[in-house]
Amino acid sequence: MNNPGWASRLSFRVHFIQMNGPETNPTVRVLLVETSTATFIYERFGPWSQCRRWVAQLSECAIFGDEFAAIEKRLEMKRLATIKEIYISSSDLESAGFCRVDC
Repeated sequence: MNNPGWASRLSFRVHFIQMNGPETNPTVRVLLVETSTATFIYERFGPWSQCRRWVAQLSECAIFGDEFAAIEKRLEMKRLATIKEIYISSSDLESAGFCRVDC
């Protein structure tokens, strides 16, 4: 596949949306939206604790504990939480279990 975004690292903004479940560890939808053109959009669902691990691994620890604490507070208020951009390749997202949803 000769798609330049497929092999290179792209900038993604990460959005967290609380879906349901117990308040201590709710099910969360994680959306990663490519920032320049929104050509690539990926998602994955899971408990908040797992979502936090996925994003920390993908961002190579560029996201700190205080940022996750702020996200958790927004989720408790049933609000969308967005964090800064992370840089990752589309193939790395897919190997981490994220599904492309923009097709």
